Amino acid sequence: MYLKIFLILLSSFLFLTAFADEKAAQEAYSTGRDREKRGKYLSSADAYLESEIQADDPVQKVNALICAARAYRKARKYGAEFDCLQKLAEGHVTRINFTEVVKRQFEIGDKFFAGHRDRFLSWIPFITKDDRTMEIYEKALKNAPCTAAAPAARLRLGRLYLDNDKPDKAIACFADTIKLHPDSEEARYAALELSNTLLHKSRRGDGDNQNAKLALEAFDTFLEKHPDDPQTPWIKRSRDEVHNIMAERIYNIGKFYMNEKKYDVAQRYFATVIRDYSTTKPASAAEEKMAEIDKEYKARGLHWTPERRAFKESGFPREDSPILIMPEPGSRWLLPIRDIKGGTIDRDKKQEVVTDDML
Repeated sequence: MYLKIFLILLSSFLFLTAFADEKAAQEAYSTGRDREKRGKYLSSADAYLESEIQADDPVQKVNALICAARAYRKARKYGAEFDCLQKLAEGHVTRINFTEVVKRQFEIGDKFFAGHRDRFLSWIPFITKDDRTMEIYEKALKNAPCTAAAPAARLRLGRLYLDNDKPDKAIACFADTIKLHPDSEEARYAALELSNTLLHKSRRGDGDNQNAKLALEAFDTFLEKHPDDPQTPWIKRSRDEVHNIMAERIYNIGKFYMNEKKYDVAQRYFATVIRDYSTTKPASAAEEKMAEIDKEYKARGLHWTPERRAFKESGFPREDSPILIMPEPGSRWLLPIRDIKGGTIDRDKKQEVVTDDML
């Protein structure tokens, strides 16, 4: 009996609370409409957002966010407008015109790229908020990666990454532009930007010439697709420069081993430069170093031969050898691992295996 009374009272309280929230949401929405008509756009946007918070009906929330975005647009608070549109894109996809919302997001990104900044206070024009261009483009591209505005936005975002010293993100951005929009004019510019970025990275030295290889791949792809492009001469010069960078790195390794008196190893690196990069400047220097090594061998009366090393077979462990590792449930070992030092070779005689010491 008491439980039924309690449940009735609780449901009545929740109903009255929900009714009160909806009423507050309607009042805030009406206040926002009234302020917007009187040209008080910022305060009307605040009222609309209050209505969105108070409302339980998703349709009411959508209407409030749309009106708040419109009010912020009239107040030239484009960053705040974008935040309202992002709420709509993330939480109310089925209740909005998604195409128009995303289109407006890209337009706002273009405004920020052109120099717009939201003001802290409307009556202090010289105090502005931070630049949100990269953030806006990133979120807009995540919402619609292949829309008509995406190629230009992605290309601009890549340039912004470069300006903010984020070359790896820029490379990914340019590569996505080429992959997702291969026949667009933005793809052509992205290919040039990608080539130039990889060229600069290869100049810094990348240890294994990986950036240089990627740069050559980008150059070759551009030349194949745009053989008559006005930038083709620059691409070819840059390609030759990268070849010189790669040859220089291998040549310097050879010089190091030569200074260490390891002439056999040095000869291998110099020979690689001469064979694979014959048209580069280090190729002629490598030939001179090879001649110096030949003179050194002749002066000592030596003849260069590959170094040979002998390796002895260690045999198999005895069954009674000490156990080093025991297999456990989930272990990668199937049998016990025994101490190999206690083993013998089950052959008549031990053999030696001789191999060349190859690089």
